[in-house]
Amino acid sequence: MAENADGQEKTEAASGKKLDDARNKGSVAKSQDATSAAVLLFGAMVIYRMAPSINDQLTGFMKQMLRNATLIYITDQNVSMYYQQLILFISAILVPVLVMIMLIGVVAEISQVGFKFATKKFTEGLNFSKIFNPLGGIKKLFFSTQSWFELGKGIVKILILGSIAYQVLDSKTDRVLELMARPIQEMGGFIWETAFELVFKMGGAFVAIAAADYFYQKFKFKTDMKMTKQEVKEEGKQMEGDQQTKQRIKQIGRQRIRKIMLQRVKQADVVIVNPTHYAVALQYKPMSGGAPIVVAKGVEFLALKIREIAKEANVPIVEEPPLARALYASVEIDQEIPEVLFQAVAQVLAFVFKMKKKAA
Repeated sequence: MAENADGQEKTEAASGKKLDDARNKGSVAKSQDATSAAVLLFGAMVIYRMAPSINDQLTGFMKQMLRNATLIYITDQNVSMYYQQLILFISAILVPVLVMIMLIGVVAEISQVGFKFATKKFTEGLNFSKIFNPLGGIKKLFFSTQSWFELGKGIVKILILGSIAYQVLDSKTDRVLELMARPIQEMGGFIWETAFELVFKMGGAFVAIAAADYFYQKFKFKTDMKMTKQEVKEEGKQMEGDQQTKQRIKQIGRQRIRKIMLQRVKQADVVIVNPTHYAVALQYKPMSGGAPIVVAKGVEFLALKIREIAKEANVPIVEEPPLARALYASVEIDQEIPEVLFQAVAQVLAFVFKMKKKAA
């Protein structure tokens, strides 16, 4: 049973928060052997498919060199130019192969852990006490269970892959002796054939090793991420505290928005109410060319507050229960009223403006 530093048993599965935190710090379950196996096998396939093209380019280059051998004069002035041409030629051959192999490695990594950056790996993950404490690193390197396990795994891989290489090369002994009496051109094909047989047979064995290591790393990560009952309780309290803080922030935000909204009631042209439950404040600017907009609305206590502010600011209050409910349900703050309510609102505004005109 896994234990933490205090000796408490880790019996509980890791929470989603702990897994997310570990992932953000770059701690994930993955097998380096799986990536290496993918690079080895698919890289070999890439080279195999590109081999004819590479062979043609090399042949053409050698023909050109031999054809122009008598015309080439090496001097202090032109040696740099020939060197640059050689580098460019080799780069044109190798760069596409290296890029493909690099992409294979990236895809192999992403397929194991997904595409997500470890945002805290280089911030919270830094521990300067470990950097400046080499004895701790040496102790972890030579005296930890994980180090001994990795050493044993490496020895097993060497034995397996070495035995496969020995069998392949041993089976070619008679062929090597035969080639000694054959034209030298056949030696290249033999070397090419033997190399790919080695790669694919050893690669197949490497895939089996990588698969076993992948499932082991998954199991080990799941075990290491387990939590004690006390850790689960503490995390629950922390999340509850965070949730309360978020709710408090939202509440403060709502209070500020409500305060601003109530201040805008003073700018309204009319407040349409259901006598006790609903209140909607409207503002209409004829010169804007738009429809009336809702500047404030509320129910129960908030509706009462809107009425009080409207009375203090001498904003007309009109009781139209169906219209008040319809406006409250269908229009948000700072939105224009819908076309279906134009006529009803227009009648109210006409009445209000008529009353203001008489009062003036």
